[in-house]
Parts: sequence; structure tokens; C-alpha cells
Amino acid sequence: MLYQPLEHWSEREFMDCGVEDLREAKSISKMADKLLATPENSFSSSVGNSLRKAAWRIFSKEEVDISYGHYRQSSLRCSSESMVLVHQDTTDLNFGGHLASEGLGDLGGSTGKPILGLCVHSALVTTEAGIPLGLISQKIWAPTVGSKEKKVIPHLPIEEKESYRWLEALQDISHRLKDVSKVIVVSDRESDFYEYIDATRGRNVELLFRVHHLRRRVYANGEKIALGQVSFSSLSEIDVFLPKSKTREARKARLTISWGDIICPPSQRKKGSEHHLSLIIAKEMHPPKDQEAVEWYLLTTQKIVTLQQALLCIEHYKKRWTIERWHYVLKQGLRIEKLQFDTFTSLSNAISLLSIVAWQLYLLKKLAEDYEDISADQVLTKIQLEVLGKQSQKKIRYLQEALIRIAVLGGFTPSKKQPLPGEMTIWKGYKMLSLIVQGYKLANPKKYGTG
Repeated sequence: MLYQPLEHWSEREFMDCGVEDLREAKSISKMADKLLATPENSFSSSVGNSLRKAAWRIFSKEEVDISYGHYRQSSLRCSSESMVLVHQDTTDLNFGGHLASEGLGDLGGSTGKPILGLCVHSALVTTEAGIPLGLISQKIWAPTVGSKEKKVIPHLPIEEKESYRWLEALQDISHRLKDVSKVIVVSDRESDFYEYIDATRGRNVELLFRVHHLRRRVYANGEKIALGQVSFSSLSEIDVFLPKSKTREARKARLTISWGDIICPPSQRKKGSEHHLSLIIAKEMHPPKDQEAVEWYLLTTQKIVTLQQALLCIEHYKKRWTIERWHYVLKQGLRIEKLQFDTFTSLSNAISLLSIVAWQLYLLKKLAEDYEDISADQVLTKIQLEVLGKQSQKKIRYLQEALIRIAVLGGFTPSKKQPLPGEMTIWKGYKMLSLIVQGYKLANPKKYGTG
């Protein structure tokens, strides 16, 4: 089920989490509701004094598994889909201002001075259209950086490298999504290493990732050649819309597409089997002036024979941006790098909780953006819609209308150029809506009580 009522979302995601008793699960559920209602506030300010004390007590336990119930719910949501995409990625969390926190790692940096923080590797599952269904795996660790480590890293077994997190996530995906007919794991260039290709995975799980090592030697067209020099006779041209990124504005690009089969042998000094893969090459031959040309080399374990199959892989790869937007909500909306917990264990548990809250906040935006006909009362609560109706002086029927009215509370002005709001105005508006709802309850105690 793509959408579920927002009113009981925290109970679904956290009442089955890995804690000692039901009272702790209820406390975590209440924290999630308050964090969702007041994004941009500090953790303590959002949850209040009594829940803050509960958080410090619960999060300090190493055996707590905040995400356990959420993974189960994500699997259930995926069960109604014939195919899902899983987007893997790693992000750094900078806690450089938290010198008193124990167990932080060194993120490294160009200055050579330690940057305290943690690394988080997450796997976010979505529908083929890009609607986020939840997290299916997350690993949090304290990284180590230094000249000594850099020298020995190439000779370490994969289990002792940070890249092993990709293989652990792949195991989680295979186990938790074993009942889905087809799972495509989409990732960027960080996953381009032989052990990832060679890793054991479920029969229903396929890989799709962007090539990083173009000098890797592979077999193509009957010869051994650098992957970046491979060419195929199958050619076609398509227009692709490129979303805005850190290095470019949103624009349209005309790409030349080619595809074919390659054989990937084990990398140097590594043992394993040869793997038959499909390579899709998408190049922009004539980019706009002062714009870097698009050049994608995509490898997949799927057999690609037709142009339609190649284009579908490109569309799936473009959906990888979903996890980047989730990271944006996590960092900018919920201000996860401002967390004030003093141990690795408590900080990790807080990160797990906020990660799921960020998913719910992002899901609301994506549903309203992509599904115009979803009824607002299937997601939002009765009192939220009542308040929005009074604010807009008309009945709110659809979720997209409700989203726009929420964003207006956060300062959004709809226009032809920007008819739908972004994540930032949504979480600002949702915070304002939560405050108005609370005041509305107090003004109507006979109908709503004072809670």
C-alpha cells in the first residue's frame, strides 16, 4: 500500500521495534510524532523534557534496535509491488562541534585536521516510480582516517574495509525483500568494486550501478580492453531531463545510447569468478557552452538486448536522486548534525529514529507530487484538514491541495514556474500546521479535549 494514514504512522513503524518492553516502544513512537510535527527544532525542544529523559535512557542501551519494526513494515509495503528499486548510498555526518561526544570517528578533510563525525550507509526502497516505501538497511560507524590506514587498505580483507557496508546491505536486501518478484539495487560509483559484483545475493535481486573504474580490463567484442574504451554498434539518441545538482542547473540533454555485453574478470590480486554483465553507455556529444558533457557508463547484472531495456535502466538510475533528497531532508530539515548525545550508541539510535522520520516527511511530499488523485483524508487527520480548510476558506479534497496549503503556511507562493513546493517549505509549513492544530484543539476543548 503506497499511502497509509499519517495519524497512526508512528505506531506502525515503532511499536514492533527492538526494545525491552512496550512502554519504551510507546515513548519512541511519541518522539517520532513530535519530531515530525516540529522539524527544524532541536531534538530536546521537539520531544519535550519527559521524552528527552526517556530518549537518553533508551538510546544508551546497545541492544536497542530502533529500526527493527520499520524494516518489517517496509517489507510489507514492498510485498504489493511486482518490482522495487533499492537505492544504496553513504553520507557523512559532521559532529565537529561535539567535542564531548565519545566514539566519534575522523571524517578526514583537505586541512589534515580531524573532523569528528560518523558515516551512515542506508538502503532506501522505492516503487519503480520513485515513491519511498521505507528503509530496508542502515549501517552506522565511526570512520578512521590516517596515512598508516591508507597504506594498508589495499591489502586488507574486504570484511575490514568500509566498502564492506555495501555487501552487508546487499545481504539485508536479499533477506528482507525475498518475497518481491524483482528487486533492482541502484547505486553510484562507490559500489564499483569486484567484491560487490561477486557478492552472493537473492535470485530476485539485480544490480545497476555507475562505473567508476573506467581503466578496469574487461572482455568485450572478443578482446580484452579497458572498460572506458568499449564501444558497441547499437546506437540510438534520446532527450533526457537532468535534475538540478551541485554542479549544474536543471536542463535537457541529448544523449547517444549504446549497449552490449561484457565479461568482468576478477580484479588484480583477487579471487573469484568471471561475471557476464550488460554495459550501457550514455554520452552527450554536443553539450551547451560552458556545461560539462554528460557521460554515464552503467553496468547491470540484467541482460540488456533492446533499446527499451537500456532506456529503462537509465530511468532507474536517474531515480537514484531519491536517496539524495532523503539525505537533504535528514540534514537540512531535521538538522541531524545538531544532535546532542554523548556516546556512539545513543547517537546511533537517535540517527536511526530521525532517519525514519525523514522518510515519512519525504514520503508525504512525493505522494502529493506524483499522485494528484489521492484523497487528502486517506493520509492527513480530520483536524489537520479542518484547519487547512479554514485557512484556505475551502474544502480540501486531495492530498496535493493539502500539501500546497501546508507549504503556504511555510511561505510558499504557487506559480506556473513552480506549481509544487520543495521539501524545505513543506517541513516549515508542517511545523506551522502542527502549532495551529494544537491551538485549535485548545480553542475547542469540548470537541477535541486539551491534548
